[in-house]
Amino acid sequence: MKFSQNALWKNSIKAALASLVLLACSPVAVAENLSGLDASTAQTYAQHLVEKMADVEGQQVKVVADPTLAQGLGADGEGVILVPAEGFKEGEENPEVHTEKGAGLALLFMSPRFNPVIEGKPIAQDKLHTISYSDGDGEEKKATCLILAIRNIAGDDWRLYAYGKDAKPLVDSKFGESFAESEGPLAIDADTTDEESSLVVTVFGKYSASFEIGQ
Repeated sequence: MKFSQNALWKNSIKAALASLVLLACSPVAVAENLSGLDASTAQTYAQHLVEKMADVEGQQVKVVADPTLAQGLGADGEGVILVPAEGFKEGEENPEVHTEKGAGLALLFMSPRFNPVIEGKPIAQDKLHTISYSDGDGEEKKATCLILAIRNIAGDDWRLYAYGKDAKPLVDSKFGESFAESEGPLAIDADTTDEESSLVVTVFGKYSASFEIGQ
C-alpha cells in the first residue's frame, strides 16, 4: 500500500440537525445501529468542527482536513464524522508513514457516547481531545476528536493509529484486506452486534482496520 497525505452557519446547522432528527426517527437508525448521514449534513458539521479543532493544542500529527470529503454515521441524533486529510491519494507515498507517529490520515469527530472502548472499558473523556460548539439553537454541545494516522511498521504491516491527548496512540489497529464496497480514498462504517460496536476505517476500498466504540 502507498499513502499520502454566523448566520450562514446557523441556517446550515439547522438543516443538518433536521436531517439528524429524521435519521433518528428512521427505522434503520435504532439506538444500537449507526446509519449513514447524507453528505451535506456531514460536510456542514465537518466545516465547523475542523475550525474548532484548529485551536486545540498538543496534536501529535498534522492533519489538514478537507470538509468537502467528510462523511458520517448517525443514530438517535448523535453521530460520528470522518474528515479525511486533503490530497490523500493512492500511489503517492508520504514518507511520514515510516515515522514513529505515522502520517496524518483524518480527523474523527464523535459524540462522546461513541468514544473508543479499550479492553472492554470506555476511554475516559479527559484522555481525549474535546471541543465545544453551538448547535443551530444556540445550545452548547461537546464532541470528541480523534486524530487518525497511518504507519508502516515494516513490509505489509500497516497500522491505523488513533490519538487522544497522550503522546502514544490510544488505538493501534492492523490493516487487513477489505471486501466491503466503499467510495473515495477513505470511508467509515459500523459493525454492530448485540455485544459491541466497531468502527471500520477503509482505505482506497481495499484495506480496513477497526476498533471498538461505545454504543
